[in-house]
Amino acid sequence: MKAFTKEKSNGSVIAAIVISVISLCCSVICLFIALNINNSGNASVSSAEEKGNEAQQYVMYVGTNDKDTYQLEMTTEEARSIVDEVCLKYFEGYTLQEATGAWTDEKHNITHEYTLVCYFDGADKETVYKAADEIIERLDQNCVLIEQNTINMEYYSGK
Repeated sequence: MKAFTKEKSNGSVIAAIVISVISLCCSVICLFIALNINNSGNASVSSAEEKGNEAQQYVMYVGTNDKDTYQLEMTTEEARSIVDEVCLKYFEGYTLQEATGAWTDEKHNITHEYTLVCYFDGADKETVYKAADEIIERLDQNCVLIEQNTINMEYYSGK
């Protein structure tokens, strides 16, 4: 009885190995087919459309504490109004989110501050820097954080 069980167990292991090898081969073949299709210019229409919609997105993180006092020297509404005014001056549109940020200065002091996060889709770096320069001056900041991302975007209007 033990010999039969052992033979049956060895047969199951061999069958599992054969199935695993076949699955691995199928995966590799599918990968090569997918790569060959994409590299030969026969990519699907949706991939071509996605690449055609690539744009730059800039995200500007604007702290609102004064650079000298490390305190909020105006109301959050005033800071938001200044950022809104500057953004509308330089961009056709933008998205603004409110956040709380924190940072550690050179003396290891931790500062928390009301932060405005501005998203500019399809913008150019020069315009973002012009807006940042004005925001830095008007909010009395040392700097703002600017993040640049390549995104795929589409203005969808429905069916």
